[in-house]
Amino acid sequence: MYITTGDDLVAVCERLKSSPILAIDTEFVRERTYYHRLGLIQVSDGTTCAAIDPIHISNLDPFLDLVRNKNTVKVFHAARQDLEILHRLCESVILPVFDTQIAAAVVGWGSQISFAKIVNKVLGKKIQKTETYTDWCRRPLSESQIEYALDDVRLLFPVYEKLKKVLKKLNRDEWLQGEFMSLEDAKNFTTPEPERLYMKIKNVRSLAPQNLAVICELTLWREHEAQVRDCLAKNIMRDEPLLELARKAPTDVKEMGRIRGLHRNEISRSGKDILAAIQRGLNTPADKIPKLPVVEIYNAPPGVEEMIAAFVQIRSDELKIEPSVLADRKKIHDFVKCFDKNQDLENHPLLSGWRKEAIGELLYSILNGELAISIGANGKLKSFPVETNSPDSAK
Repeated sequence: MYITTGDDLVAVCERLKSSPILAIDTEFVRERTYYHRLGLIQVSDGTTCAAIDPIHISNLDPFLDLVRNKNTVKVFHAARQDLEILHRLCESVILPVFDTQIAAAVVGWGSQISFAKIVNKVLGKKIQKTETYTDWCRRPLSESQIEYALDDVRLLFPVYEKLKKVLKKLNRDEWLQGEFMSLEDAKNFTTPEPERLYMKIKNVRSLAPQNLAVICELTLWREHEAQVRDCLAKNIMRDEPLLELARKAPTDVKEMGRIRGLHRNEISRSGKDILAAIQRGLNTPADKIPKLPVVEIYNAPPGVEEMIAAFVQIRSDELKIEPSVLADRKKIHDFVKCFDKNQDLENHPLLSGWRKEAIGELLYSILNGELAISIGANGKLKSFPVETNSPDSAK
């Protein structure tokens, strides 16, 4: 059903509010805007499916109350962007959530599996991709567009139910608790601290200390303008001319005009504000100049990370889960570095949650010389306790 009035929204939400589980999806556009432009909200309790039109309905509170209900599990596929939108609308953390993409990875169906593939696997149904590039903010929406959007929650419900059964069969329900933590943490859906945005600019470390203060002020100005104009920051000014502005710190509009990549229209519109930002940076006291975090370059002893990665492959085969889900290269590198430098590993991701027993403790034993790896008679890698000193006792 397609919901375009406030009264209909109240009615459908009244029907949905008693459900302990809701499948939710959103359609949005964000190619050129700072914020997502929400075009459609789909929701289903397994029986009732509704496509809510946020362009026709200004007050979404009846639906948002459903989302805020902590007694209802909100099911998504690849939830992060949906949650970013809903977090902004609800102004609160969305709890509890279930992401079928993450759950699929945990049961061994593949890392970052698409919704089309997971539907095909569970239901044997192929999703038509006829509306992939639809502008969901244009009206009117056709009946086929609405049905296409409704399928995202209509099919999500049985996918969720199947995953719950597989998780229970594999005894991996508890594995998901830690995996969903980042989706239930408000700081992951709020705008990064503006004062730290300059750190993302390429070659920012080439600037002198005082010019770092300038780039910080310029980045703050650009971010504020992007929010006000509701456009991408790069559409106001790209990083390259922004960096050059900070490096040369022009004192007038004429000097500014000589910087490559800085458009005349932007100079005419914002020249005074840009110069003011530069001056604020130049006036920043030495003890207030921002400091870039120290980048520690670590090279593991030759062959160590490769050996660990090989063992991760062994365990992933045993657990029927992709190696990148068990322990990706970044986590392996950090684990080896912390061990080698005698740094605290207690809260390391590979020694937390389900990964601790599945892989972390074993990796620690290898690095600590308690567990060794050999090639068995069948040509496959095997692990065995060092104290036995015999590959024949391999696990």
